[in-house]
Amino acid sequence: MLAVIVILALIAVPQILNILNRARKSAAEDSASGIAKSAETYVTNFMLKNSGRFPDGELTFNCTSSGCSLSNTLTGYNTDNLTELDFKKTKPTSGTITISNSGKNILTTNLNINNFTCLYSKGKSSGIEKK
Repeated sequence: MLAVIVILALIAVPQILNILNRARKSAAEDSASGIAKSAETYVTNFMLKNSGRFPDGELTFNCTSSGCSLSNTLTGYNTDNLTELDFKKTKPTSGTITISNSGKNILTTNLNINNFTCLYSKGKSSGIEKK
């Protein structure tokens, strides 16, 4: 009886670990997508507060376990309540988010979520790998 239990455990444990790993990966992808969506919302809010204007250059947000903060210094723009990305999902522990081309392009670089490195380009997840 003990031998049967050991054999079943040897078969089941790797399967359970694979299921858990796929769930963590999927959660990381969803979080990266949510963070990118929050960057799109940021663009809209920025333009609403600044009469439809958006900076010509790139805006970069550096991400830590505290969230994603704007690293640019913007002169001549209203940035009240516009220094952080607002999102609800798991916070990345590192990485950057870049908004360019007058707010039309959003790219995440080396966004570390749940020990996965997530790459995201506006509209689609472009890759995820285990760190």
